[in-house]
Amino acid sequence: MIFFALILNISDIGVRRVEATACKVVDVRLSVGMSTLLEFDQEPTLTFHADDQHFSLKNSESAKRSLAIIPNIREQDVRSLFPNTDFPPGGAILADALDRTYRTNLFVFFKGSGRLMFQLRFVDKSKADYVLKIKQVFRKDCLR
Repeated sequence: MIFFALILNISDIGVRRVEATACKVVDVRLSVGMSTLLEFDQEPTLTFHADDQHFSLKNSESAKRSLAIIPNIREQDVRSLFPNTDFPPGGAILADALDRTYRTNLFVFFKGSGRLMFQLRFVDKSKADYVLKIKQVFRKDCLR
């Protein structure tokens, strides 16, 4: 029995679970060089985000309830944040500068006029989401 509990815990490494409502913005923690997978209870019908240049969204017919987010940060984007240095910093300093400059929002729509709101944030690679499992919760005090 302990063995199965260990397997269950190992399988959740890199997976963050959140409850989301239509009136609460959920942070998605991204990092350069990594993709993040959003998994929903139901299939999204439409997504909208303002920054196609720095973020790609991908879905697949074989994984209809999932949405991959891929940051598209180029070397020139990083160099523009640190113009007076030959070697831009990495880690938390880079993540903070990217977050201040390229943070954006994402709307995901579902059948029946449901929607969820996300904020795409940059964090240090060690804190980035691999998989974000989203459970949609409906609250009476939250308009859909």
